Amino acid sequence: MSLPFNFRINELLPLGRLLRTSYVRDRADFVDLLPEDYKPKFLADYDAAVEAVEKVTRSSVAVAQRGAITARIDALLAALPQLLNRLEARLRRAESLTVAAKKFGIEPVRRDRNNDEHEGLADSLNTLLQNIGANKASLLAKGQTQGEIDQLQELYDQLVADSTAQGSSLSDQRLLTADNVKLFRALYKLMKQLMDDGKSLYKTSDKARLKDYTLRNLRQQVRKEQGEGGGTTKIP
Repeated sequence: MSLPFNFRINELLPLGRLLRTSYVRDRADFVDLLPEDYKPKFLADYDAAVEAVEKVTRSSVAVAQRGAITARIDALLAALPQLLNRLEARLRRAESLTVAAKKFGIEPVRRDRNNDEHEGLADSLNTLLQNIGANKASLLAKGQTQGEIDQLQELYDQLVADSTAQGSSLSDQRLLTADNVKLFRALYKLMKQLMDDGKSLYKTSDKARLKDYTLRNLRQQVRKEQGEGGGTTKIP
């Protein structure tokens, strides 16, 4: 059940999505390079591989967390999208912010919430709360309420407490079943194809685009978005 990559399993999907975005942008170049390999079926197969990995990951996460997550966390998670929408509106109007609105930390919180990444959500919420604290006066002046801030803080506190008590995140080891490994291998095979062919295309002609097909650069981008130290333990 060995894996063909040495990064974290929870990085496989975000890496795959980044590569897909680059491929869609550069598809004409790939088709010109290898017409038979990059027929429309390639993207359909790629998307199917992504969907399969996403399905087993979400399913496994749900099973692992079902006994740990509290009803209070469920309620707070349900309210989170509206809290973020309201905060975002106030950020657009707030003045004298110490952090640009786009870098305030709302999108990482949305992503982690939507992906059921509770450990990552705790980290991203912590960053968001720090930025709120540093800009509290500006936000309150635009209508942000202390009650809404308290809801975000309570969700963070509950996630941390739940993680400490029972472990709200899923370890990579839980995902290492024979069937799952086959799916991880299938997706990574297509990703590796894109990275190898992307290097052939851009190694000497376009250094900027080359980075979009270089694993080290892609991993740095994913880890920057997720937050250093977040996620699950790397499999040796």
